[in-house]
Amino acid sequence: MQNFKWQIIYFTINERILFMKKIVAIDLDGTLLHSDCTISSYSKEVIAEAVKNGITVVPTSGRSFRSIKNQVQDIEGVKYCICANGTLVGNIQTEELLHNCKIPQHLVYDIYKEVKERHGFIELYCDNDAYVEKDTAPIIYDTKMGKDFCDSMLSTDVIGLSYDLLLRRGTMRINKIHVAFPDPQELREFAAKTAENKELIVTFPSEYNMEIFPNGCNKDVGIRILAEKYHIPQEDTVAIGDSDNDVAMIEYAHIGIAVANAMEVLKEKADYITKSNDEDGPAIVLKKILEK
Repeated sequence: MQNFKWQIIYFTINERILFMKKIVAIDLDGTLLHSDCTISSYSKEVIAEAVKNGITVVPTSGRSFRSIKNQVQDIEGVKYCICANGTLVGNIQTEELLHNCKIPQHLVYDIYKEVKERHGFIELYCDNDAYVEKDTAPIIYDTKMGKDFCDSMLSTDVIGLSYDLLLRRGTMRINKIHVAFPDPQELREFAAKTAENKELIVTFPSEYNMEIFPNGCNKDVGIRILAEKYHIPQEDTVAIGDSDNDVAMIEYAHIGIAVANAMEVLKEKADYITKSNDEDGPAIVLKKILEK
């Protein structure tokens, strides 16, 4: 039955996308990025071709603005990105932020303090950058997220000695908090506790890490902001993703697509399934849109 479903999906995607979509939001890790955290030359070429043909391709990620810019700045025509799970929308060329949503300040320090007490990894997203403490950074390598991902993520982070005082004083206003524990069970326990606070959203890019950001801010919000800026109706939006933190944008977009390696929770929400990230699934989707 599963094989039959996939045949239907691969067959109908050619027939149902009958006109050029104007916004295509593409997640990075596990979606556009290969397993080694790089974008293939083929995908870069297809994205550039799509942009030239009037499609607004928007990298849409839990990563920081700095990290996303580092990944896509050599792709001609890509102008905006949706960062930190939709808490920021920024112009890649000018670094101007169109949207900047913050976690309520009274919650940030308590989360930071507890993660530190549990000896977990914590990454703080503030405006265009992500911040990690020097003694915390190595912990990410004790998880099972893979060296390529950890290297890629930390390569653009600001590494400091301690952000304790800045957080207590409220000097750092945080958009998103990225947390990881070597023990997945501890991660789930901490996530369940955090999710009890209705001012926050908790999502899971993988079973080894979690993201915390303010309720009311998500990737779908970022797509909506750019659609309004370009006067593009919702029916002209496509979103492609792979994980729990992509559910909101998959549900919002007129056409939501999961890559073959996506979490089951996302496949269940998606309208279609394309090939995996390592097989350039998003580029295949863009090619089909261009053909129509």
